[in-house]
Amino acid sequence: MKTRLFLTAFACTLGLGASLISAAHAQGTELKWYKGNTHTHTSNSSGGDSAPDAVARWYREHGYQFVFITDHDEYLTDVEPLNALLGRRDWFLVLPGQEIGERIRRANGEHVGLHMNALFTTETLYPETSIESAVAPALAQGALVQFNHPNYVWSVKPADLDTVPDGALIEVWNGLDGINNLGGDDGQGDVRPSAEGYWDYLLSRGKIIWGVGADDAHVFKGESATPGRAWIVVRAPELTPDAIKTAMTKGEFYASTGLVLDDIVSDANSLTVKIAESESNPPRYLTRFVGQGGEILAEVAGLNPSYRFRGNETYVRASIIDSNGRRAWTQPVFRDGRAIR
Repeated sequence: MKTRLFLTAFACTLGLGASLISAAHAQGTELKWYKGNTHTHTSNSSGGDSAPDAVARWYREHGYQFVFITDHDEYLTDVEPLNALLGRRDWFLVLPGQEIGERIRRANGEHVGLHMNALFTTETLYPETSIESAVAPALAQGALVQFNHPNYVWSVKPADLDTVPDGALIEVWNGLDGINNLGGDDGQGDVRPSAEGYWDYLLSRGKIIWGVGADDAHVFKGESATPGRAWIVVRAPELTPDAIKTAMTKGEFYASTGLVLDDIVSDANSLTVKIAESESNPPRYLTRFVGQGGEILAEVAGLNPSYRFRGNETYVRASIIDSNGRRAWTQPVFRDGRAIR
């Protein structure tokens, strides 16, 4: 019998989540979908045009259940007043975070340009000048780390990410203009993968990394406003910081720029995705099942794409696009026994 990916598959394949899953079954807890954004700026960031309450209100009024406020570098926006004003049990939640990385450099002194979100951080971080020195204090606070827009100004190379920790997140789609999500070739030998390709680079090196879509919105006013372009949808038993953090830690979510997934199902033999059907003028869907080295293992059209495991995969994930260019990404199912220790 098949089991939902967000239940047994992650517990068995990764050795994670058994207590949450068994508790949910034992108590008859219903797992629900919660839409959220992990990368947002306010007027506490350079370039931010709206106060924290206005930013949180935008997400609340546009169908999101949670949002992280991730203002730049040495500023941690206090979300307690925002939750007192706008939070509502089982409806909307504002979560703390911080984007850091302006000073991160390679060992030879070159500026990397890599930005990192510390999600659920509790104290302001003052990072030093390497990825390791940025990650360590965030993890010490129990934060999740998210690596942002790897092709921003073309400054990050895949090898720069070799030391990122298992359990980290990476943006496979950033909602800002000019971020170069799709990668490219400069015609002179410098070829950068897509943001999704950076994800496969890390997965193919044996790491456990989860893919996210995020707005990175700074502007909420006027014609240049950019919120609402990319997000994640988390499956959890309730809308609380602990439940959302637990689910994100285990990869119990998918990323999207507009597609809605009804279910993601895995068993010992296959991975299947159920795409929500549009009610009018339905688009057409193509799902690519992706494995080691970013290899496309299969392409399947339709609302219920499925991939049958061959037995030699290290990981399998689904990347979905519709005929209007909207996308969604499932988290990888690991077939090689890797697990967060």
